[in-house]
Amino acid sequence: MTRSFDYIIIGSGSAGSVLANRLSADPNISVALIERGPSDRKWPVNIKTIMPIGNIFLIPHARYNWQQQLSGGEAIDGRVIGFPRGKLFGGCSAINGGVYIRGQEEDYAGWVQAGNPGWAWKDVLPAFKRLENYHGPDKPWHGKGAELDVEKPTSYNPLTTAIIEAAVQAGHYRNDDFASERKDGFGRYDLNQRRGTRLSAARAFLHPAMGRANLSVFEETLVRRIVVDDGRATGIEIERNGKRDILHAKSEVLVSAGATNSPHLLMLSGIGDRDALSDAGVETKHELPGVGAHLQDHPTVHLSVENPSGESYAMSRSSFLRNALAPFRYLLRRQGMFASNVAECGGFVSTDGSGRPDIQMTFLVGLKGNARVVPSNHGFMALIQLLRPNSEGRVRLASNRPEDKPIIEPNFFDDPRDMATLIAGFREARRIFDQPALAAKRGKELEPGAEHVSDAELDTALRRIVNTAYHPTGTCKMGPASDPLAVVDHKLRMHGIEGLRVIDASVMPTIISGNTSAPTMMIAQRAADFILEERRTPGQGPSRVAETEFQS
Repeated sequence: MTRSFDYIIIGSGSAGSVLANRLSADPNISVALIERGPSDRKWPVNIKTIMPIGNIFLIPHARYNWQQQLSGGEAIDGRVIGFPRGKLFGGCSAINGGVYIRGQEEDYAGWVQAGNPGWAWKDVLPAFKRLENYHGPDKPWHGKGAELDVEKPTSYNPLTTAIIEAAVQAGHYRNDDFASERKDGFGRYDLNQRRGTRLSAARAFLHPAMGRANLSVFEETLVRRIVVDDGRATGIEIERNGKRDILHAKSEVLVSAGATNSPHLLMLSGIGDRDALSDAGVETKHELPGVGAHLQDHPTVHLSVENPSGESYAMSRSSFLRNALAPFRYLLRRQGMFASNVAECGGFVSTDGSGRPDIQMTFLVGLKGNARVVPSNHGFMALIQLLRPNSEGRVRLASNRPEDKPIIEPNFFDDPRDMATLIAGFREARRIFDQPALAAKRGKELEPGAEHVSDAELDTALRRIVNTAYHPTGTCKMGPASDPLAVVDHKLRMHGIEGLRVIDASVMPTIISGNTSAPTMMIAQRAADFILEERRTPGQGPSRVAETEFQS
């Protein structure tokens, strides 16, 4: 008998792990979760995913990282930018910085204005709270007792304190909670950690559910395509250990593969722009031009400086003893370098005078070099991130083979307003680094170099070093059927195909003003609510297909 499930979830990242937990909590619902990468519960991956700094041991390896690339256009001199994507239980939440940011109320108001009722701040805040276990004083905007721990680390690099003090000296607000009503200012980030260990979406939501008899988890399994028959998604074709099979979905297929892999899979399944599919050798099952379009990310430039006083994390001779003791300090107290996500603090700045932050700065208490090694030179950095870019990119098929990576074109700086805002943010980062609190800790500017002063000089220099915040969104955006580029409706159901939803950061109509992991979990929580409510209200959800149709 061919296997069938009520719901098939594709991807175990920030969205998929939440969905698997919430749907399988009902013992009457059968759920299959499909993950291309390996489990994070086996040695030595379990150790690497628990340590906040352990992502440096995961990112270099294709076994745990999709190792995608951004194809730059003329605006960035045709550069190719590395683009890590998590390929293991937890997805990107197992390899990212673990920073907990929700975004701004105005972000969600924009979603509603784009034709998506039910996504205002008053609608999404309860979902954030239902996911959260906040380690701090009781506040009306935080939740307690749920699975996702949100806490400040137990120890900090001394540079973190100095950087925040420098920002305050520069006139910025000291903000200890970026989830509060005030979103500007600088402070220590809240992180998804549990007593000094990384809390990925898998550890928080998937692991507690894996003992449920109604949840089947398929690891190291490639989804080759979604099976679409007569306008309905009926299952998926998978490949595992060299063998192909079909899994049937009695209710729905839920695509939670991320903002690059979700549109890639949809296009491989014949859902997308007809001409683009034809060019890749894929037969069109359903024309939906918005699949893969409207890609938004946070283009990021950096300011790096020397740290002659040697507080930063580096494998130098002067820090040999400190580094040698770091494993023991972590094992005994969950403190020190191994407990650090390196991005320990940051803040939000308005450059246009509106008061609404349009730049995020994330400070690294070390230099960012080769992902395989800790840098040997002492220094620290400001990552200057454009929160709401006007430019849009696209995800395209390279071929009709699921094994081939998608082509990702971010189109950074297609709109000249984006560079102007980044230059303003960069100048503010320089001003913060020039404050007295950092005078004894910073040396010369390493990149892009103090010789770049004018707008024209900075424009040229920043194009050479622009990178990404690894926050892709929008490639299956939510919107009404009247929007020609909308892929899903406000309940995340695909336009024109029954039994198919997309549930991850790709559905964001516009990018969130901050890190995207927590909002993606919120989206999954709300999607689970939609699904469960539809099951309780006959006639409101997708039609059910009789189980006997899938028996062989």
